[in-house]
Amino acid sequence: MSDENKCGIGGTVVAFAVGAAVGAGLALLFAPRSGKETRELLAQRAADLRDKAVDTVDGAKDMIREKKAEILAAVEAGKQAIMEERNKHAKSA
Repeated sequence: MSDENKCGIGGTVVAFAVGAAVGAGLALLFAPRSGKETRELLAQRAADLRDKAVDTVDGAKDMIREKKAEILAAVEAGKQAIMEERNKHAKSA
């Protein structure tokens, strides 16, 4: 696995969080809304950010489960191949 793939999800989440924070800060500075409207908007954006974070984490968990299954299958296939080779050598000896 390359270094790029190892940091892909974490880097994406960090970049998303930083972008969201910068965007929220700029929205506060330049928003022509009342305080109540701004708080409501921020609450909605926070909820959206939370939902996206949950989706990202769920996607990462699914990917990990899939990779785990692939690795376990590969290990099992390797064990089986070793056993078959041992049996061949034992029979020919």
